[in-house]
Amino acid sequence: MTGTLDYFNKVSSNILLEVVPADPVQPTSTFWDNIDNMKIFNSGIELALNYSSKPQSTFSYEIGGNVTFISNEVRDSPYSVLTTGAAQGAGQTGATINGYINNQPIGAFYMLQFDGIGEDGLNRFVDINGDGEILDNDRSVVGSAIPKVIYGINTNMRYKNFDLGLNFNGGAGNKIYNHTTMSLFTKAQLSRSNNTTAFAVQFPEESFNNANTVSTRFLENGAFFRLNNATLGYNVNPGQIGMGNAFETIRVAVTGQNLFVITDYSGFDPEVNTGATSAGIQTFGIDRFTYPRARTFMVNLNLTF
Repeated sequence: MTGTLDYFNKVSSNILLEVVPADPVQPTSTFWDNIDNMKIFNSGIELALNYSSKPQSTFSYEIGGNVTFISNEVRDSPYSVLTTGAAQGAGQTGATINGYINNQPIGAFYMLQFDGIGEDGLNRFVDINGDGEILDNDRSVVGSAIPKVIYGINTNMRYKNFDLGLNFNGGAGNKIYNHTTMSLFTKAQLSRSNNTTAFAVQFPEESFNNANTVSTRFLENGAFFRLNNATLGYNVNPGQIGMGNAFETIRVAVTGQNLFVITDYSGFDPEVNTGATSAGIQTFGIDRFTYPRARTFMVNLNLTF
């Protein structure tokens, strides 16, 4: 058995951001600048373990795994909320979904907390400050797009001429904002005779005129466990099939990729990365019409002369 245990603590300072100039008389509407004192902290622990059985036995195997626990935090930002992800679509464009917030992780989701449907058939939200009104100051941090734990597991097994390799990965502790559901699967879509999902009738009392306001109603658990790759192979003895003079080795293998994923997330794929940006900053954890990754199968024939 072999293994490693590492601790990391990285501090990034003078963060480079695209900012709006205070003086309106400028050659450009925005410019890139280093933000004094602003820092991003990343710390955590990485553990990796591997075990190998005796290679000379009829059945042998290796199994390994790694896990990383991550703590991420923004500090000393001069902005109350630096938006990194915003809603798009009619009536929603520009509404903050997540961003950089002091003493919170990168990609912290900042929004109203959904509290069901009221008697009028409209959204009901939690009154955070207790002033009797639902305003922007009732928004709060409700999770992060960055997983607190990421891990991987791999194993290789051999029995006589057969071999099997499996590779898994997963993550936990993060949230995903299902922008696809917010845009396409609300009850208002039924009134337009559009196809939708069971989400539209989650609350029978909901009005067709209810707004799809950015809130925790569309925020979901992003934890998952995926079988990334599985390969089953067989090494043929060329001599046993009368081809010993033609080949040294013959190997046949079948490989499957993305064979299954276990998750509570209702979208196509919990590993969301749409490549979107907001003011030049990478957006994390927002699923807006993300195309799912394919499940593929391959048959391989390797011949050695």
